[in-house]
This record gives sequence, structure tokens and C-alpha cells, in this order.
Amino acid sequence: MDKIIHLHQNFYTELKNNLELNDILKKKKITVLDGFNKNIKLVHRYYQKVYSTEAKRIVLCGINPGRKGAGKTGIPFLDFSAVSHLLSDIGEYDREQSAQFMLSIINEIGSESFYRNVYLTNIAWFGFTKEGSNLNYYDLPSPLPTIFTDSFIEEMNIVQPKVIVPLSKEVNQTLLKMVNEGRLRYPLSRTFTTSILLFYGKKSK
Repeated sequence: MDKIIHLHQNFYTELKNNLELNDILKKKKITVLDGFNKNIKLVHRYYQKVYSTEAKRIVLCGINPGRKGAGKTGIPFLDFSAVSHLLSDIGEYDREQSAQFMLSIINEIGSESFYRNVYLTNIAWFGFTKEGSNLNYYDLPSPLPTIFTDSFIEEMNIVQPKVIVPLSKEVNQTLLKMVNEGRLRYPLSRTFTTSILLFYGKKSK
């Protein structure tokens, strides 16, 4: 999974060097959350622990990190409190509601079984704020939504998913557009609930 980390590190470096893009962000008072860059060693530890084996996984695809959870940790869907359940010596325990919900699912299934079967990510790897409030990728001015979601296709080419499960209507629309354009070539699931129920069914047999 080092390829995935390098993919997003390279994107972040290119972003910082793109004067035109930074000018758009500045004019619109949009900040790109940089928890991933700040906590890169933690991100490496996480991926080495939970995705140490290669496997075809169900991809749960969210929108983008929020400022109180994954936007701080740099780890999709997880706040520092959730990460502390998976890794030692975290030292920070900030909590965010959706991250705690995801942690409850991981704990219910069991972390080893969960991560052997599920890959967590967001269609936009980086999160955004505008004047201190969360901003979603689909509310960014054009052409930023495309710029910040294109790397998802490269990420999936590395992951080679069984199926991609969109966790919002907007993510589903973006994924369908990628599929219809012939840029994303992996099956999409209709609902998060259906995939989780299928997984639970396999687990209970």
C-alpha cells in the first residue's frame, strides 16, 4: 500500500507548487486540510498494520475528510481516538461522530476480519474548509472537483477492488460519471447497507 501513500504525497506536492490552483483556493477562501502530510509517519504505520496482505477488498468510498476527523489524522474515516484503538502511542484522542460510527462497525466485525475484507477511502483524498467550516469536494468551484477526485482512479488501479460502495448520493454520481467515461473500470454497489449485510452473511457462515 506504499504506492497509495506515494500517490497522494505526489499530488500534495504538485498542489503546493501549482500557483494557478493556489490562487483559486485563496480567492475563494478555501483551505486544503493537511493532516495527511503532517502525520505521514502515522499514516504509514496504519497502512502497514491493517493492509499488510494483498487481497481483493470491498471499497467503502466516502466524500472527503472533515476537519475534526480524517482531516486531522490523514487516515480515511478515522479520528485520533479511533486510530488509538488500532495503533499504540498515539498521544491524541480527538473524537468525531462519523469516525466513532465507523469504529463501532470495525469493532463489531473485528478489526482483523474487517480490514482483510474492506478498504476505506474517500473519493477526494484531501478535505477542505471555507472560513472555518467543512466544505465538500462537489461544492468546490470548477475545475477543482475533478482535480481533487481524479487520483481516486489511480488509487483503485492499485487496490483492484471487488466492488466500490459509494457512501453518498454525490459520490455515487461522481463514480457513475467516471464509469460512463470509461475511466473507472470496477463494479459499483448500489448501497452501503447491502454490502455490509452481504459481508455479515459471509462472516456468520
